[in-house]
Formats: sequence, C-alpha cells, structure tokens
Amino acid sequence: MTTSVWKFAESMMAPAAGSVDGADRREERSMLDRCALGDERAIRWILNRYRDRVVRLAAHVLHNSREAEDVAQEAFVKAFRQIAQFRGESGFYAWLYRIVINLCLDRMRRKCASSELPLDGAMPSLVATTPDIEKRLAVEQVLNSLTPPMRAALVLREVEGLEYAEIAAVLDIPVGTVRSRLNTAREQFRRRWTALLQESDHV
Repeated sequence: MTTSVWKFAESMMAPAAGSVDGADRREERSMLDRCALGDERAIRWILNRYRDRVVRLAAHVLHNSREAEDVAQEAFVKAFRQIAQFRGESGFYAWLYRIVINLCLDRMRRKCASSELPLDGAMPSLVATTPDIEKRLAVEQVLNSLTPPMRAALVLREVEGLEYAEIAAVLDIPVGTVRSRLNTAREQFRRRWTALLQESDHV
C-alpha cells in the first residue's frame, strides 16, 4: 500500500497507545497478581487501564459499537477467570488482545455461517453527505471488506501499533505469517480503496 493511502486511512482511526515503562510494568504485574486473588481494587485498575483499548479494538474488527461493548465485557470476564494462566512471557495487553481477537473472529464466523455478515465482494456506494464523514465511512467500508484474519492483523499493526512479534502472539501465528498476512491485507486495502474512489467519482 502506498504511504499516502494508508496515512490517510490511519488518520481516520484512533491513535495507538503509548509504550509501558519498567515501573509501570511492575505495578501492572502487582495488580495482575492481586487480580488472581480476587482483589476488586486491582480488577478495577486493570479495567480502567484497558477497557477503552479493548472496546476500540473490538469495534475496529467488528464494525459494530454495541457488539464491541459485549465482546469487551466477555473478554474481561474470560481474562479474569483465566488470569492465573498468564505467565508474563509477553505483555498482558498482547495476552488480552488475543482473547479479544478470538472472540471477535468467533462471532464473525457465526455470522458468516448464518449469512448475517456480507462476504468479500461488491462494496456499497457512499451515502454520507459531508467530506469528513464520507472519508471515514470509506475507510471503514474498505476495512470491512477484508476477511476477519486480514482485518485483525491490519488493525493490530496500523491502529494499535503492535510489533510483528506481538501480533504473532495475539493471533497465535508465526511472525512470517504476520508479515505475509499484512502484505496481503495492505495490497487488498490499496486495490479496494482505489476501486472505491473510482466508483465514487462516477456517482
């Protein structure tokens, strides 16, 4: 994908979260240990720290804010039930994001199976009435046309700012597969973005 195309698309999305320093990581590890013991204050701390990021991630993958809230709630319930299984080999957010992505993909597979979700194919015409809304709808439209695995990889990289190794941990795939999947996703985005722009020029 050309830089200009993705920079435009990226500008329509929420920025990636910042890095975590050593002291912050130690505090988080302490809170996670307390979560495993059922400490409500620690659970609230983790919720406050990650809830917005989880909802945002789910919303980008599902393109449905109400479903994103449901997935976020389900993800945290599952994470707190399994918190003792978190060993800290990767960051907690990567472990949590893997839960979120899996829940999103499971939900989308069920919708595809019941024909509630459109498969790859023709994209509808733009219906927005202002340039900014039209641009954002266009970006969302093209992202929504990608398959769930392609969209998940692209969102984790370009929206959430995860490194390849972190994406591999989240999606449980080799780093080489991450690179291949991202290359394919970017190329599909570029082609469909160009097609959408051409289509809108003829409306």
